[in-house]
Amino acid sequence: MGSTVRRQRRQWLGGFSLVAALWLPALAWAASDLLSDVAARVAQSPVIRGKFEQQRQLAGFDKPLRSRGDFVVARDRGMIWATREPLVSTLVATPDSLVVRDGEGHVQQRIAPGGRDGMQAVGDSVAALLRADFAPLARAFDIDGKLGGGRTWRLVLTPRDAAMKRAVSRIELAGDRYVREVRVREAGGDVTQVRLLAVQGADSLSSDEERGFD
Repeated sequence: MGSTVRRQRRQWLGGFSLVAALWLPALAWAASDLLSDVAARVAQSPVIRGKFEQQRQLAGFDKPLRSRGDFVVARDRGMIWATREPLVSTLVATPDSLVVRDGEGHVQQRIAPGGRDGMQAVGDSVAALLRADFAPLARAFDIDGKLGGGRTWRLVLTPRDAAMKRAVSRIELAGDRYVREVRVREAGGDVTQVRLLAVQGADSLSSDEERGFD
């Protein structure tokens, strides 16, 4: 059971990193000129929703693990990361907790503040973003990257925090008006790549999305 939970938590890293990526415009004002330039290219929306395709390459294995689903991120609420295939599960991350439910709605795991280990260091940074507490994030990452043609950009985030380094070696982001790709390179050699599709900004959550946070 413990090994299954650990595998699941590693899969959720892609979702955590996605939240950080989606709120990079806010982080930009507390970091370098590069991030400020990226912020000027990225759409500012209280709510961002879309679909995702995730591919996870485990070190030592030839065949990657694939999953897909949809997500919504609300600046003042958190994130819903719903996997639809091959197995149904839903992760709801807020500043106060992280809850994972199976396809029938049963809680598989609930993590409250203070109950996180090194693998959750990325999630802690996400919580700081959701609280609009940007100073810890500016201290947590060394940031490099470049601007491309049009509104395109690429960033590489390398963690400074020791706990985060034990989980993630770096996070690579690419996008334009929205984040389009997130690649998480873990310290153990596993690589998770998330492609974001049909991304849209909105002013508010739908009624179904509101219920998802309850």
